[in-house]
Amino acid sequence: MEIFSINREIISENRIEELEEKIDRIIESYKTTKEENEKLKAKLQSVESSDKDAQKKMAEIATERELLIEKVTKILEKVEKVEI
Repeated sequence: MEIFSINREIISENRIEELEEKIDRIIESYKTTKEENEKLKAKLQSVESSDKDAQKKMAEIATERELLIEKVTKILEKVEKVEI
């Protein structure tokens, strides 16, 4: 019986070491994933900020375009009145 007891202890120690190694790998993988996640969050915020800036600029351009169209329309109306 004592031989089996020693084998169980060896197996248990080996198993514990394997589990510790697996836990270490999982922790390292988690840290790496967390770092990558933080980097991606920062990139996403940058892209969202750029997108907001682009949308704001497009809205400004659309407003300027509408004003320009109104001015041109008024000029054309004046020209039409003069021709009559």
